Amino acid sequence: MSSPWELLEYIRRTLIVLLGRNFFNFVHILAIRRDRQLALSTYGASVEELHIPTSDEKDRNRKIKVHLYTPPSGPASPGSQKPVVVNLHGSGWTIPFHGSDLAFCARIAKEVDAYVIDADYRKAPENPFPAALEDVKDVLDWVASQPERFDASRVAVSGASAGGSLALIASSTLRKSLKVDVKAVIAHYPVTDLSLKAEDRIIPKPVNPLPPPILELFYSNYVGTDVAMRKDPRVSPMYAKIDDYPATVVIVACGGDTLSVEAKRLADKIDDGKRKVVRCMLEDMNHGYDVGAKPGTKEWESREKAHALSIEALKESFERD
Repeated sequence: MSSPWELLEYIRRTLIVLLGRNFFNFVHILAIRRDRQLALSTYGASVEELHIPTSDEKDRNRKIKVHLYTPPSGPASPGSQKPVVVNLHGSGWTIPFHGSDLAFCARIAKEVDAYVIDADYRKAPENPFPAALEDVKDVLDWVASQPERFDASRVAVSGASAGGSLALIASSTLRKSLKVDVKAVIAHYPVTDLSLKAEDRIIPKPVNPLPPPILELFYSNYVGTDVAMRKDPRVSPMYAKIDDYPATVVIVACGGDTLSVEAKRLADKIDDGKRKVVRCMLEDMNHGYDVGAKPGTKEWESREKAHALSIEALKESFERD
């Protein structure tokens, strides 16, 4: 910290995040419970908690918690490895919301017949950029170290919100440095450009939009306030090289979410005819609409649509070879 003011500002932001974490998790208890029941009763994937090693030289004992979903067809047999989807939960880079995508993960495991690794990652402000991205890379490198069950030539990454941003970065800027072959990325209502201002995110019919001060709180805790840093392709996937993206990119945006502006811009940018870009705009849906969606509601129907097109894209991507 270069000044007392910056120290006080850091303390203020940290206190807000710590208080917000408890509130956020409390209000989502029932939603997560509904999705857990759905995952167990409908999709039948088995889930185990693993703690995988990291490349963290400062703490060799630190592990990354993941939930490994094995499809109902059972584990891979010798010589018949299964494809892998690494999923990254939404968090605003600050909220410990690991496990919130369990309905999506269980369904992908069943219908794609793939392993799904729902990975946790370090959060700001305690662990700002690039901690989360380092954990994502470690998880993907770990996949490559398990050839007896994972097919490292058929890997996809997925995520929602901040997790969608991390997935897009892993599939573009990081992709060529990985030990696995990322064939596809699935991004649900992702953050794609942290340098945008509130006036750049105006939409006609917002539905419970994320307040600009909250977005700024997330961004500043994660990466600070420097605009040049926010335009780094390791932070904002909007600035990644187009050719770095994989053969299949799925971007699902919500019509009532102000982040839909930048999601559409990214889809437009990378849709250059050299890859399959699947776009989906869910009208009248807000950010995070899918967590705990109830059957018979518009949120449920929208989630079914988003999951179905994601499954179709993954199947096609894994079968393409």
